[in-house]
Amino acid sequence: MNNRRLLSEYYKGDGSCAQIFRVTNGDQQGFYSITFSDPQGHSISQEDYPHKALGYVEDAAENWTLGIKLLLG
Repeated sequence: MNNRRLLSEYYKGDGSCAQIFRVTNGDQQGFYSITFSDPQGHSISQEDYPHKALGYVEDAAENWTLGIKLLLG
């Protein structure tokens, strides 16, 4: 069973949010994940970063809030 721990949140001016989680599964090392939500709090996308450092994932979340990063799909 996965354990998700919220680490930080990044917001767009319209209230959309990118939440960064640390995901662990038992004794495995775990990975970071971002959940992107619309202004009403509904999840619109999720991206997992299994081999990236926290700084990289934070940059991705911030870039989305600034309009630099676009979500695929």
